[in-house]
Amino acid sequence: MTSRLSYPAVFILTFAVFFTLHYGFMSRNYSTLDTAPIVKITKGDNLRSVATKLEENQVIFNKYFFIAMGRVLGYQNRLIPGEYKFENGLTYLNVLNNITDPSIIRYVTVTIPEGLNIRQMGRLLQRQVGIDSARFVDEAKNDSLIKLLGIEAKNLEGYLFPDTYQFSFSGLNREREIVSVLAAEFRRKFNTQIRGEMIRKNLELPELIAMASIIEGETRYEAEKRTISGVYYNRLKTGMKLQADPTIQYILPGGPKNRLVFSDLKIESPYNTYIHKGLPPGPINNPGLSSILAALDPEQHKYLYFVAKGDGSHRYAVSYEEHKKNIELYQQYLKELEEKKTK
Repeated sequence: MTSRLSYPAVFILTFAVFFTLHYGFMSRNYSTLDTAPIVKITKGDNLRSVATKLEENQVIFNKYFFIAMGRVLGYQNRLIPGEYKFENGLTYLNVLNNITDPSIIRYVTVTIPEGLNIRQMGRLLQRQVGIDSARFVDEAKNDSLIKLLGIEAKNLEGYLFPDTYQFSFSGLNREREIVSVLAAEFRRKFNTQIRGEMIRKNLELPELIAMASIIEGETRYEAEKRTISGVYYNRLKTGMKLQADPTIQYILPGGPKNRLVFSDLKIESPYNTYIHKGLPPGPINNPGLSSILAALDPEQHKYLYFVAKGDGSHRYAVSYEEHKKNIELYQQYLKELEEKKTK
């Protein structure tokens, strides 16, 4: 037995489709916002999530009609990631065309935080811009590109400047283009004054950036960076091992973790500053300008040790005996923290 729609049902369905299309073609939205809203569509967004964003930003005023129209016209699988600025007076069809037209060059604003290594940068950019993270890492290690950029290093770890950028969603080799932009920004930030000070203090660029990357890995507190820089330079002067935890985090097979264990400190690697004296053979992340300046101008003091307080800052010590007391305070903090969790 073949089921058939009744005439009333056909009429209702036809009317619904007609009304949806008419509504989408004719209705124009006028937001109450002072400036034209910018809506970001990311890889993985679907018609429903995009409609929600558009409604929240007053680009449309009924997401359900927008979703229905997108489905009727077959737009649901044609969404293109990017950042879109929507002026007042657009119909739903105008909006749908804007977010699905491949001829429009789209840009996305990406903030790359300080302290990411090139693998972490690649994963961030893959999520935000849709690039291939493995290819990004390969380009950051590309000898010919590094030579073309005029940077003397085995790879670009440490030389990709963390900042806020606008990248397009188009291009044949966006991974190389983005690497080039980040490296060019590093060279721009590393101005004549910084170079002059580096030469005056008889510092080599790889050494400076390696130290800056360790400082970046140790603290996010700007006020502490020069102090920590002074500790590590003091250790270098006295022939002590740096014993910098960020260098261990860099070589962990599974990536960084919240707390290191004793076995982690035994991993054989030239980057392991618990085993090898001096700076690691290269940077362990991409430091920001404040960490580079701290490495260039360390605070003058006699501290040789520091340990975390638990709030992100550190306690400092000149002697190992004093350092052990600070360690006990930190261990007491961890114990109290665990007790609070079990209550």
